[in-house]
This record gives sequence, structure tokens and C-alpha cells, in this order.
Amino acid sequence: MLMTLPVSSFADQTGGRYATHNSHEVTQEMPDGSKVVVSHYTQITFADDSSHPLDNVSSDCVGRFHATADDAFISADGMCTSFNAAGDTASFWWRADEANTADCPDLCGSWGYFNGTGKFDGIEGSGSWIRNTLFHNGSSGTWKGAAKLK
Repeated sequence: MLMTLPVSSFADQTGGRYATHNSHEVTQEMPDGSKVVVSHYTQITFADDSSHPLDNVSSDCVGRFHATADDAFISADGMCTSFNAAGDTASFWWRADEANTADCPDLCGSWGYFNGTGKFDGIEGSGSWIRNTLFHNGSSGTWKGAAKLK
């Protein structure tokens, strides 16, 4: 059952968890020895508040990961299109802002919505994410942020 919430509650700050599963990846070695991996993956996102409209959405994503020859982080970014059970979509960009520091032991970054259809037409919002676990075939972590409809 899909719940409808007033825009005011939709705009509240919330957070949750996500999990990714890798699909197709292409690695290209750069002239300086660094490498760029373009990864196609899926993501499932859950909000701490199960009545939030963006709880329990499935996303198709593509990411670009740039690392040194010895796999040290240089940069990462990408975009995802999330689908709810009714087929409405919300698209967001993401980027890694920090890695392997005291404040961010693995990978941390920011995200923001840039487009939506159906229920999510006119979506706006942004936030941050933290990757907590890297698996051989995906990752998981937490996110927080706010979103609203125009």
C-alpha cells in the first residue's frame, strides 16, 4: 500500500540505510597508471520512517570510481534513478567528498535530487551518505537528508 503524505512532512530531515549490488563494470587504465571503473549497479533504499515516500525504493545506478594504480581513492561520482512500487521515479546525483580520514573511515559523500516523474515530479532535496561496508559485490551504508516537492 502506497501512503500519501502532505508536502510538509515530506520536507522533514530524515535518514536511513541503503544497500547496493554490483552488475556490469568496465575498468580503464589511464596513462598515469591510475584506473577508472565505470560501475552499473542497483540500490535499495530504506528510510528510518517507513511512512516516508522515499522509503523502500529500488534504484538503477551508474558510478565512476577513479583510483591510483595501488587502489587509493581519487574521486567518485554518479547518478541513480529510484522507482517506487507504482513506477514513479526520482533521480539523484551523488559524489564522494571524503575517504579514509578520521571523520570518514571508508567513503562519505553528498547527494541531491534533480528530476522526478509522477508522484515525485518537481522533487528537490539533498543530503549526505556514509558507506559503512564494502562487499566483493556491493556495499551498504547510511544516508540522511531532506526532500520536498515543488
